[in-house]
Amino acid sequence: MRIKNLISILVLFSLLTACQLTVAPPPTQPSDIDAVGTAVELTTVAKFTEIASSAVPPITTTFTAIPTPTLTPDSAVSGPCGPTVTATVNANVRSGPGTAYDTIGSLMLGQTATIVGRNDAYTWWYIAYPSVSGGHAWIAGSVVTSACVPSVVQVVAAPPLPTAVPLVEAAPTDVEDEDNGPLLLVPMPDLQIKIKKPDLIVSEFTITPATPVMGQNAHVRIGVYNQGNAVSGQYSVRWYGLSSFPNPSCSWTVDNSNAGGGRILQCDFVFNSWYPINKTSVAIVDAGNQVSESNEGNNQGTITPFGVTDH
Repeated sequence: MRIKNLISILVLFSLLTACQLTVAPPPTQPSDIDAVGTAVELTTVAKFTEIASSAVPPITTTFTAIPTPTLTPDSAVSGPCGPTVTATVNANVRSGPGTAYDTIGSLMLGQTATIVGRNDAYTWWYIAYPSVSGGHAWIAGSVVTSACVPSVVQVVAAPPLPTAVPLVEAAPTDVEDEDNGPLLLVPMPDLQIKIKKPDLIVSEFTITPATPVMGQNAHVRIGVYNQGNAVSGQYSVRWYGLSSFPNPSCSWTVDNSNAGGGRILQCDFVFNSWYPINKTSVAIVDAGNQVSESNEGNNQGTITPFGVTDH
C-alpha cells in the first residue's frame, strides 16, 4: 500500500515538472511593442544629432567690410540764389534813381546784374556795374524783372541831381528823347529844354503765390511811379488777372503822383478756374488815358508765362 502511494506521488511530481517546462510566457501587447520601438528610434536620432554636431568643427564667419563708394555728382548742386535783375528791353543804366540823372551805360535785353540796394519807393534798383567809377549804378524797375530778392533790401540814398537846366515853355518840334518822348526846343545857344510832363510807369508787379491755386487767395502788389518832371493829376490803375479777361480783376483810382513819387497798390483775388501756364497777367497805369504824359508807351507791366493750377 505504501509502495503504491509512493509511486503515485512520483508520477504526479513528474507530470507537474513536465507541464512547467512547456508553458510559454504570455504574449506581449501590441501597444508595448510600438512604445519600445518609438523610444529606441528617438534615442538613435538624438544620439546621431549629438555626434554630428560634436564631430563638425565650429564655423567661424568672417565679414569683409565693403567700403562706401564716393559719389561724384554729375553737376554741382546750386546753392541759394542771389538777388538779380534781368533786362526785359535794351535799358539805360543811370547815375541815380531817375531819368534826370545821366545815362552811364546800359543792360541789353536778357543781360543780368546783381542787386545791391534800392530807392525808397522800390522803383529803382541799385546794381553792381563794374564798368563805371565806383562799380555801381541805377536801373529802373520798369525795364527789368527781379529774382531771388530778399524781403528786406537796403535803401541807398540818391546822389545829388546834375546841374538843372532852366525849364521854359516852347513850341514843339520833331526831336525825340529816348526816355521822355518829344523834346520842346527853344532857339537858345547850346540848350535843349524839356517841357514839364509826368511819365507814369509800372515799377513793380508781383503775384503771390507766383502760380495761384484755383479757389485760393492770391495777393497782388503793383508799384506805380512818376518818373517825369511834373505832377500827374488823377489817374486809374487796373489789373487783369489774365490779359484776356474782359473786366479788371482789381482797380484803383489815384489822386495824383508828384514827380519822382510813387504808390504801392495791393489787392487780394481768388481765381475760380485753372488756366495753363502759358498766359499773361497785366497791370496798366493811367488805364483811362487821363494824364498827358511825355511817354504814353510805357504804362504796362506784365507777368508771363502765367497760369493757375487746380491743386
